[in-house]
Amino acid sequence: MKKYLLLVLIVLALFTIDHPLIKEPRDKLLQQGVDTLGETSETQYSLAAKQARQLINQSIQLSESEQSYLKTVLATDEKVKIFHLRYCQENELNMYFYGPKLKTICDAAAKAIKKAEM
Repeated sequence: MKKYLLLVLIVLALFTIDHPLIKEPRDKLLQQGVDTLGETSETQYSLAAKQARQLINQSIQLSESEQSYLKTVLATDEKVKIFHLRYCQENELNMYFYGPKLKTICDAAAKAIKKAEM
């Protein structure tokens, strides 16, 4: 019981002390935790984005940089709709994809958007 009480006191001290050696790393750690939780909850509810990424991965082979780009660009349903509008409907130039790859990605995004709206 004494060890548990001592642990609680140490944790409380770490969260209440405003010394720069403790405060800066604590704030960074808490911010990383908040960012991670925000990204996790955001992607859990993005069904169209998840479906679009799955369809793309099944259809074409992508390099790591292309996969990383798609992961950020198609992270949420809203981003999928924006991507589809910009690069598929308005035919803006994309630095990563063009030609058949872009057409495949556009088709996958359109299918995912339609499924999400049903």
